[in-house]
Amino acid sequence: MAPGTEGVPDVGALRRGAYERAVARPRQPFAGTVTDLAHDGVAMRRYTPDRHQPGAAAVFLHGGYGLFGDLELQDGWCRRTADALGVVVLAVDYRLAPEATLDDAVADAVAALDLLAGAGVDRVYLAGDSAGGAVAVLAASRPAHRPAGLLLTNPNLDLSLESYDDALPGGPGRQLSTYAMRAWTGVDPADAPRLHRSARGLPPTLVAVGERDSLLPEARALADACRRDGVPCRLVELPGAEHGFVGTERAGEVLAEAATFFGLG
Repeated sequence: MAPGTEGVPDVGALRRGAYERAVARPRQPFAGTVTDLAHDGVAMRRYTPDRHQPGAAAVFLHGGYGLFGDLELQDGWCRRTADALGVVVLAVDYRLAPEATLDDAVADAVAALDLLAGAGVDRVYLAGDSAGGAVAVLAASRPAHRPAGLLLTNPNLDLSLESYDDALPGGPGRQLSTYAMRAWTGVDPADAPRLHRSARGLPPTLVAVGERDSLLPEARALADACRRDGVPCRLVELPGAEHGFVGTERAGEVLAEAATFFGLG
């Protein structure tokens, strides 16, 4: 926190720290090509595995509370995803709070969907981690072409934090989440979106979450909503896992489930 501003994070320091940690990690081995590009002013990174299914791709939205994160933050997860699912992955460097809003982030995700549709990709999956999960769910309801599926890993869904479980020690942090969700949505927490309550209009959805993650209740609630609303869904709860498991070897367990559920790989 900046001196004299209790409760207000130093967002610049958060961004620098996340970037420095990300680029210091060894690159995940990847049999394919990685290309940076831009579309409609949005920076993106395309991961193309040597062996991939034509006409299928995934758009990935990174985590970071909606405050930080970039194309480096979860580069390893993107490489693993492209390899395990056998699809092109297009990661999006969406706009962040407090300079931009959640709606801006969703617009950037939709720009990636439009790019793929324009390239003739007819099966597009949306993948979102943590805060990126909220972006993915909202983007799924907006594009002209309905996504083939949603892959959500420890997603932020209840942006009011009403479902946040302080008894689960696996994060993300409540204090930073409270600031971030207010800055990102631009409304008081009581009025923030509760994306876990309804699955109407969603494509087949896989939700993966650690059993020690404070966001576990909202992941379970979305799975319940999928069942009520007739949306095919698989909930994967990882024993002993906390928030951020996609950066660990537990990632392989989820990608194996996703490959089966979506018929990919």
